[in-house]
Amino acid sequence: MERPEPAFRTPEMHSLDLPDDSDRALSHLEMHLIHRPDDLAGQEADPDDVTNKATGLAAQAHQVWLEHSGGQARLHFGEYNDNLRETSPGRLDKFSGVPVLEQTVAGAKQRVEGQLTKEAFTYTTAANAETLFADAAYPLIDRTKANLPPLLWKPTARWVASLAKPVAPTAALDLVPTGKPGQLKVVFNGAPLPKAKVELVSPSGWAREATSGDDGTVTFALPWKGQYVAEVKHSDKTPGEAQGQKYSEVSHLITLSFVQAEGMASPALPAGHAH
Repeated sequence: MERPEPAFRTPEMHSLDLPDDSDRALSHLEMHLIHRPDDLAGQEADPDDVTNKATGLAAQAHQVWLEHSGGQARLHFGEYNDNLRETSPGRLDKFSGVPVLEQTVAGAKQRVEGQLTKEAFTYTTAANAETLFADAAYPLIDRTKANLPPLLWKPTARWVASLAKPVAPTAALDLVPTGKPGQLKVVFNGAPLPKAKVELVSPSGWAREATSGDDGTVTFALPWKGQYVAEVKHSDKTPGEAQGQKYSEVSHLITLSFVQAEGMASPALPAGHAH
């Protein structure tokens, strides 16, 4: 079921303040990923419910997304619908190095090294690239305050030149065009992922949500021309080890960005801001 959301949300609606005596200043992103134990204090709650509250991702959690134009690509970190883009020095520096970009040109995959700039990770790419993909390594999320092992957050981003051409999935969690008008497919570990909530943000920041069917597909109307960013998340409870530490689950996130060449003129995104 698709639902409209507010076109714009102010930074104040995202803020989560810590008390002055907090022993560790969690980042804006980490506060989305984990609730403090005192948020749950005094509640006679089911343990599973407490765990869900402690580990659940908020609806407006940060994301990474790709933009591409004229042989230049930018990997942003923030919230596209709010035009919030983290910067360096700042939260853009939290990533474990500069992500390597994978571009596909004439069916051949190529690795592209990038650099960290003030507003994004930037890359020089082929102007005729068909798809771009970035896997942005992020440090394990510390959840000791909730008495839980670390969480591995895996933010990834894909850009496609056109929705008219199907793209083969390559990531653990992937969101790719099927080649049919407005249709996207959610894939996890190579298989269609049903009942996944996919949010599509229009060029103005207005968002709609749809749930994938048994075949993993969702279909959206694309009335405006301009850039769209779709997002899907999936939690995998399989424990593992990364960065020399054990984790209890993986929180996957992928965005798919593309530019619609035809349609009605769209209002602009809200004025940009950064934290």
